[in-house]
Amino acid sequence: NRNMKSMKTFTTRLSDVHSEWHVFDATDEVLGRLATKVSKLLQGKHRPLYAKNIITGDHVVIINAAKIKVTGKKLDQKIYYSHSHYPGALRQIPLSRMRQEQPEKVVRFAVRGMLPKTTLGREMLSRLKIYAGESHPHGAQVSQFARPELQISSHFVETEETRADTPEQPEDQSNLEAAEAQADTPEQPEDQSNLETRETKEGK
Repeated sequence: NRNMKSMKTFTTRLSDVHSEWHVFDATDEVLGRLATKVSKLLQGKHRPLYAKNIITGDHVVIINAAKIKVTGKKLDQKIYYSHSHYPGALRQIPLSRMRQEQPEKVVRFAVRGMLPKTTLGREMLSRLKIYAGESHPHGAQVSQFARPELQISSHFVETEETRADTPEQPEDQSNLEAAEAQADTPEQPEDQSNLETRETKEGK
């Protein structure tokens, strides 16, 4: 029917996506449940603009990864395997040891298993920042999400703009008095002997 309005299919573009920053405190959080929340945010599935061909997700910061919790007997039964492709180079690390030595890897491995095994999936994983303690260097990005005690105050770097805005501090009073006294002191005439030697040299 000619009177019917044509419907256009909406396609998400990179310009339509506005990434945000989220902070998760892993203290007493179950590893698997935390990983599902984080993977959903990294993929952007919490947005109606979600698309598989572009990154529509956000940035995620996880703190206190060393205090993550697991259920059951996973601390002793779950094993991480790695191999260097040399004979006899198989390494087996239990979860209990991995959480003690490298807690960031425990969370990263869990989240990585829930992301696409593609180039976009690796880029999504690069947006995940994990820290074993409470401190993190992303206070400027997550200022509207993180609690004040979880932010790191960035070191002050003096630039030309900040130097121009900073009012000049008055000099020390003793330095001012010394400078005034030196300015008021009349110049002393040169020694007579020095004048005579200079005249003789000029005459020669």
